[in-house]
Amino acid sequence: MQEDFDTIAEHYNDYLPPLSEPMSKALDALRAPQADTRALSRLLMQDTILASKTFKLVNSAYFSSTSSKHLSSINKALMSLGAMKVKNIIIALVLQKLYDSEGPADLFRHSVFCATACEFLAEQYKTINPDDAFILGFLHDIGQVVLKSKYGSEYENVHKTANGNYEMLLKLENEKFGVTHSELGALLCKKWKMPAILVDTIKFHHAPKAATIPFAAGFVYLADRIVAINPESSTVSPDVLDYLQISFTDVAQSREKIMARANVFLRELSDF
Repeated sequence: MQEDFDTIAEHYNDYLPPLSEPMSKALDALRAPQADTRALSRLLMQDTILASKTFKLVNSAYFSSTSSKHLSSINKALMSLGAMKVKNIIIALVLQKLYDSEGPADLFRHSVFCATACEFLAEQYKTINPDDAFILGFLHDIGQVVLKSKYGSEYENVHKTANGNYEMLLKLENEKFGVTHSELGALLCKKWKMPAILVDTIKFHHAPKAATIPFAAGFVYLADRIVAINPESSTVSPDVLDYLQISFTDVAQSREKIMARANVFLRELSDF
C-alpha cells in the first residue's frame, strides 16, 4: 500500500500546489497543537486584504454571539471567538484563491457549505470539536485541485458529468485517472505535514468505515451529502449511520439551516 502511495506521489508531485507565504503561515498554525495567537496577529498585520476579510467575517451574523458588537482588533477577536475559530477563518480565506483559480467550479462554495455542515453536526453530536470539524469539512475536497491542475477541462467534464453524485464521481475518477480526489487530497495534506486526523479523514471521507477515526470521516461523509448539489442522488448509507451509531433523519431541515448559515459567510466575501 505504501509503495502504491509513493508511486502516486511521484506521478502527481509536479501538480501538487506550492504554498504562498500567507498559506504557509496559516498552515503552520494548523499544524500546531494550539493556535499561536502572536503568529496569527503578525499574519494579519502583514496582509491588509486578509485582515479586512477576517474582521468582516468575525463581525458578521455567522458568529451570532458577536454580531451586536464590533471587534476591531485581532486580540479582541481571539478573546471573543477563540483562537481556533479565527485560525479557521484565516485558513479558509488564504485557500480561497487556490480553490477558485485551480479547483473545479464552485469548489470554494461547496467547501464552505461542507465546513459549516461539519461544524453543525459536531455541535449536535458532541463527539469531535466543532472547530476541528470545520477545517476537516473545508479541506475534504482539496484533492480536486490536483486533478484539475493536471487534467484541466477533462477533469471539469468529469466533475460536471457526476453532477453531485459522489459514487459516480469516484468511479469516473478511477476509470479515467486511476486515482480519486480523496487519495490525492490525503497525499497533498501529507506533503504539507498536516495532522494525521486530517490526512485520514480526507482519504476516507467517502468510506468512513475504513477510517482510523471513523467519527471524523463520518461527519464529513454526512455533511457532504447534506449540502450536495443534488441531495437525492447522494443518499446516506444506513450502514454508515449504524456504524457511527448516529440517528439522522431531518436532512432537509438541517440542510436549510446549514445553507443559510454558510451563505452568510459567502455573502460577507462578495464585496472583495
